[in-house]
Amino acid sequence: MKIFNQRRRLIVNREVQYDVLMYVGIFVMSIFAVQALAMYIFLSQLEHVVSHMTALEFVAKYKVSILIYQLIPVGFGMIVGVYVFNKLTSRIVGPLYNVKRILHNAVETQQIPQEIKLREHDYFREEINDINVILKRRIK
Repeated sequence: MKIFNQRRRLIVNREVQYDVLMYVGIFVMSIFAVQALAMYIFLSQLEHVVSHMTALEFVAKYKVSILIYQLIPVGFGMIVGVYVFNKLTSRIVGPLYNVKRILHNAVETQQIPQEIKLREHDYFREEINDINVILKRRIK
């Protein structure tokens, strides 16, 4: 039994996959760091009280405060994360949607499109340029 199939590739599009992995890694690490910082600030404010309490007493007395101190960074991180990942995914999905729209329009009108255009920071530039070369050859 083969464990690894020779025909499968783990990295298909380096630019896209590495960027997604980088942003996910930064997102996870930043939420962890902000949560740790928030807990450090919280505990440093209560240092004089904590030294006289057991862990069970501390959690029983401050469980709502601990929850709030952890929810604030996670909530802020989720808001920032949604914004960043929305911009990232639009750079991925936008070109694919554009190609789909242009090809559907070409099928409906029976005319070969002139060129597929991308925004400045879109992914799949090389692939779209290849499609544009094919379109230009078909027009000539």
